[in-house]
Amino acid sequence: MPIYQLLSFKKLLFSIAFLFLFSSFSFSQFSTNGFLRNYNAVLTTNDNEYLVGRNRFLLNVEHPISIGRIFISNEILNTYTTSSNNYVYDFAEGYVDLYFKNFDLRIGKQIVSQGKTDGAFISDIISPVDLSEFLTIELEDIRIGIPAAKYTQYFRANYLEILATPIFQSNTFALPGTRWFPFSQFEQNGNVTYADSTSETTKPLFQGLIKYSFREKISWDLDVFAMYWTEGSPSFRKDLVFTGSPSTQQPSLLLTRKFQSSPIVGYYGDYIVNDYLLIKSESAFHFRKQFDYLPPSIRQTDLNNLSPQQQVLVGQAFANNDDGFLTNKPWLASMIGIQSELDDWTITTQFINEYIFNYQTDILQEQNFYYSTLMLQRSLLREKMTLYAFGRYNYVGKDFWVHPRATYEVAEAVETTLGFHLFYGEDQERYYGHFSFQDYQSNSFIYLKLAAYF
Repeated sequence: MPIYQLLSFKKLLFSIAFLFLFSSFSFSQFSTNGFLRNYNAVLTTNDNEYLVGRNRFLLNVEHPISIGRIFISNEILNTYTTSSNNYVYDFAEGYVDLYFKNFDLRIGKQIVSQGKTDGAFISDIISPVDLSEFLTIELEDIRIGIPAAKYTQYFRANYLEILATPIFQSNTFALPGTRWFPFSQFEQNGNVTYADSTSETTKPLFQGLIKYSFREKISWDLDVFAMYWTEGSPSFRKDLVFTGSPSTQQPSLLLTRKFQSSPIVGYYGDYIVNDYLLIKSESAFHFRKQFDYLPPSIRQTDLNNLSPQQQVLVGQAFANNDDGFLTNKPWLASMIGIQSELDDWTITTQFINEYIFNYQTDILQEQNFYYSTLMLQRSLLREKMTLYAFGRYNYVGKDFWVHPRATYEVAEAVETTLGFHLFYGEDQERYYGHFSFQDYQSNSFIYLKLAAYF
């Protein structure tokens, strides 16, 4: 049996065992819900290549117990553009909820989301995300469950939440050299090899979150938090190696993934100004976050065409470096936004700023990196149709992503969606330090989705 099938089979067995572990019960007490969804995407560029076709079946199973409930979420994914027989089972979530007089306890594999920002992750870094096929995996499907224990203590409407996990799991990205690989800024400036090309990293590492939520006021809500966490997106240690025969050796950057743990404090919340205006805000301060830097002797050199003298200078710069050209700096990400109602449209716009403290001029990332988002949504035809459009514009890189879609309810609990993901941007300077939608410009696509819910 192939290894991926064996792992999926083990997940299925664990899912079944989890359900039977905590109590004996009758099958009449089960409650279920889920969906069956078909998704197809085609490139809008080049020769309109068929990008992906997949079926996703989700089944949520819930069973009450004397002091709580057991919940299991199962997925079966069939990506038929890979193979008609390509079926993968995923034990998405599986936990037990225990309810007491003034507190709750949730133990098991769970998906945790938080924050108020659209199109970016500020405080919403608890559950890792699957970006292996970028936005062809829908936003509601990208979060990955983590093994954790969550304690919630209630103080009337307010509550305190404590969450802990013994495992770190990175975000999942496409492999180097594939269409959706996001870390390509170094590849555009020289030869690159990767010390670790796996799509994710998992290792034992304690992480914890404490959060207090204010819910007593009708006009506003506020969550303040402190956590010790490791962001799921890597930085890359940079070393210089030489490839090829002795007579034709070429320098190459060897990139090794690194993850940085840090204390993080922040907040997020809403404030209702009136019936037509809502103010949103979110902020997170990282005491240490990894950033790339390169001295001018490397940044101003074409690694593909080094003279013998330049090879010596560049080689010395790498030989004298012991941190892989990574530096830790305090970092603040903040969002302020408004949501309003106008002529049956819900309009949300947000402005996000990322700021690096104790900045050094040789850091590749901008000290002030800022971008904004706009979201429009409206229901019509007696709420059978929903129009939606979302866009994000990065001011520094002058690149953007636009996502319009229309959803129509063709029958009760059956809907179809037609949408686009369009990417565009200007060519970036050498060693541009930020993610750019310009890298995905040739990957713009149109998709059609049909979903049945039960």
